[in-house]
Amino acid sequence: MKIYLAGKVSGTDIAATTIKFGQMQHDIEQMGVEAINPLEVVNDWKSTWNAAMRKCIIAMMTADIVLLLPDWKESDGARIEKILAEDLGIPVYDNIKAVKYVIEETL
Repeated sequence: MKIYLAGKVSGTDIAATTIKFGQMQHDIEQMGVEAINPLEVVNDWKSTWNAAMRKCIIAMMTADIVLLLPDWKESDGARIEKILAEDLGIPVYDNIKAVKYVIEETL
């Protein structure tokens, strides 16, 4: 199972954003599933928003679930990812407890 993490990246502090996504990735991986961290997908803080989104959407298409981080509503990209995932039938959750429950029921 793969969980894609969606949250605000553009216009944020690099260190704080890296910690935010890294912690969530760690928490997901502790549940025994793969986390898709968009920072690792893009791997370039100088990338344009369009280029980064293209990479992230491709990665999100491999996910079984999209997990929205608390700041997702502040992100144009995360809002696009949410709508696209919902339109394509990829389950979207906005809290890790719900994702944990789904994982436990699936595994």
